[in-house]
Amino acid sequence: MGHLFVAQGDLTKLACDAVLVPCDSRLNISRVWSSILPTGLPAGDAGWLRLPGEISNAGVVRLDDHDGRRVCAFVAVDGRMTPEGVVRRMWAAIDHVSQRLEAGDGRIRPLIGVPLPGTGEGGLSGRRGEVIERLLDQYRNAEGSCDVALVLFDRRDFAAAQNRRDPDRDWTELTDELKTEADRLGELGRRGQLSLFLGAGVSRPAGLPDWTVLLQRLADEAGLPHAAEDTAPEDAATDIRAKLGDRYYGLLSALLDIQRHAVGHALLASLRVQKMVTTNFDPCLELALDSVVAREYRVLARELADGSMPWLLKLNGDIKVPKSVVLTRDDFRQHEAESQALRGVVQGLLLTSHLLFVGYSLREQSFLALASEVTRVRQRASHDDKSRAGTAIALMDSAVADFGYQDLYSVSMGASSFAEGARRLEIFLDRLCWRAASSDERAAQYLLDDDYRSALRPNEHALRDSVYEFLNTVDPVAKTSPGWSRIAETLRGMGTTLE
Repeated sequence: MGHLFVAQGDLTKLACDAVLVPCDSRLNISRVWSSILPTGLPAGDAGWLRLPGEISNAGVVRLDDHDGRRVCAFVAVDGRMTPEGVVRRMWAAIDHVSQRLEAGDGRIRPLIGVPLPGTGEGGLSGRRGEVIERLLDQYRNAEGSCDVALVLFDRRDFAAAQNRRDPDRDWTELTDELKTEADRLGELGRRGQLSLFLGAGVSRPAGLPDWTVLLQRLADEAGLPHAAEDTAPEDAATDIRAKLGDRYYGLLSALLDIQRHAVGHALLASLRVQKMVTTNFDPCLELALDSVVAREYRVLARELADGSMPWLLKLNGDIKVPKSVVLTRDDFRQHEAESQALRGVVQGLLLTSHLLFVGYSLREQSFLALASEVTRVRQRASHDDKSRAGTAIALMDSAVADFGYQDLYSVSMGASSFAEGARRLEIFLDRLCWRAASSDERAAQYLLDDDYRSALRPNEHALRDSVYEFLNTVDPVAKTSPGWSRIAETLRGMGTTLE
């Protein structure tokens, strides 16, 4: 059985091997999927678009590939539908599409992205909780070998789905030790104590090149031989830039400024941490964040921070500002002179939060220098516990010994290969995200919303009924109290609508 990932975000931006989107039996499809559909589609019924092609026996319509992904529509709506029926149709489509589907971008299993079916204009919007429960039940009984990413645009769907996951059955590929570590980090995320530091390993599943491959592709464009293994990357980049001249920044943008992100980015964005750092130039994490926090965050140093918003520090440059990218010897020299303030931000995170390192080797000399200063400060501090500054994740046991900074907890995925470790890391992040999202203040965002009422558990029904009884009996004069706005904000956050 493959793994089911659950993330908040925009399915059309997910880097995967196939995307499944719903249509009806007359091949009408919502315009919300326009960005991955063939261009120039005719109008369908009721303002929808009409798909070309024929429906297979499995209820699937094969469409043109988009950005390296197979795109298929499946018939989710056909007359009167039930949650069981629409989920059964989607899983039949998953089984059909997974046949002869090859895993790309270094994955060891194919990844298929899906939305929550039938809950948009499919007639089941008022039974969303039931659809979520049936989908999770179907996954637990499935025998397919591909992985599936359930990407939910609505924050209430995300909260409801996380609340219905089973910690004992839904992460069977993780050892008990890894589950415990993921839960520890998720609890830190729930309490707002977690910050993120992301390296190149996070972006490789999105199809982006690492530094070696990036320099090789640029060298090919420049007509230069690939650099020898013992050549420093910044020296190779210096020669390439000199050869390419004015073409250099345009080629960098073409290679790195993509419009998709990996499932790992979606999971990390779903954590909603306030402070993030990356050494990556690409826009992958921003693409994932856009769907979760509605662009209410800042990218440093392209923008100035706003204390009321989350922020992302791009430590080595930002491909949206190509001249800020640090690759060549001159770039590093200038960056060293100008980036003391940025390094201070990282030191501040090591001192004031628990910094989670994902996809980062912890061998870069500039980082080790700033981290050693933090260690000296921490050693002088008076504290009883022996907690460390953060946690570093390694894909294989051998990588832990290579970490150049030891004031961290180390968690190894225990894999025998990079591809195996990368997949296990994503499953680990899925568990971490579940732990944080199922126990924080966002966990009840669906509770008072009528669209989820039919699938509430007895304790949820009891709380819902008590809240609405309170709302029906509260004295109008009480609503003029300064405290009412606080109560109203909490209730709106749980899905109710107040006048």
